[in-house]
Amino acid sequence: MNDLNQTYSLSISYHQITVYAGSEVPPVIDWSDDAIHQGFATGDQGVSFEAINNGKASIIVTLNSKEPPVSVHRAITVPFTHSSDQIHMTSVMAQVLSFSIPKGDYQLTCYTSHHPDQDLYYFNFQTE
Repeated sequence: MNDLNQTYSLSISYHQITVYAGSEVPPVIDWSDDAIHQGFATGDQGVSFEAINNGKASIIVTLNSKEPPVSVHRAITVPFTHSSDQIHMTSVMAQVLSFSIPKGDYQLTCYTSHHPDQDLYYFNFQTE
């Protein structure tokens, strides 16, 4: 289990990061043309966000944070409901990061910040 408010490394592939609840096996999420245009795709108990680049990225996960990161190039907010005690985050063929987030309904925001050496993805779960 990973701690909130800490920075973790994730290997991004296929330009996507998937956030999901339930088992550690990520859901299959299809990307329609509309989903590609809006920067995210939803599926059964999960959502995939478009990543800027493939390669190593920094990941930070927070719960009810009132302050977004200082440098943000894109912010996407989606509803996210889960009924397990943890959420998972991964990319295609990457390790799975798991975080303890209480069951409930959230507004999940993915803040993307592009940096020359490594992109930063900041995920905030905000209670509704």
